[in-house]
Amino acid sequence: MRYLNENQYKAIELLLQGKKNVEIAEELGIHRNTVTNWTKEEIFQSELRKAATRHSQNRLGELVSKMYDVAINDRSAAMAKLLLQMQGMLTDKHIVEREIPSAINGVDYNKIDDEIAAFAKRLEDESDIEH
Repeated sequence: MRYLNENQYKAIELLLQGKKNVEIAEELGIHRNTVTNWTKEEIFQSELRKAATRHSQNRLGELVSKMYDVAINDRSAAMAKLLLQMQGMLTDKHIVEREIPSAINGVDYNKIDDEIAAFAKRLEDESDIEH
């Protein structure tokens, strides 16, 4: 397995600081195309992702603190929602529990169904008598 050299690791750190390839090349004393070529290599990209993850984990507390500031000071509902979701206090999952009551709003639909059936039976019986 191939490993990165010292300049490549320095380039990763400089990329994480927001430096451009030209600036990195200047600082390391190499051609800018060298930096561009490194960024295309799979092993360099993999190390860059790992370093970015470590870098972001170290600043996670600061990020969350800033998110709280935005939610509170700017009254950002979107940021508040995101913070609540991060804490597991709010999900996009909607659970609807519903009972099928026999009487909704004071109306007993089962009773109405029974009355309709009884009325239909009477109509049927009356039509049998007439014939």
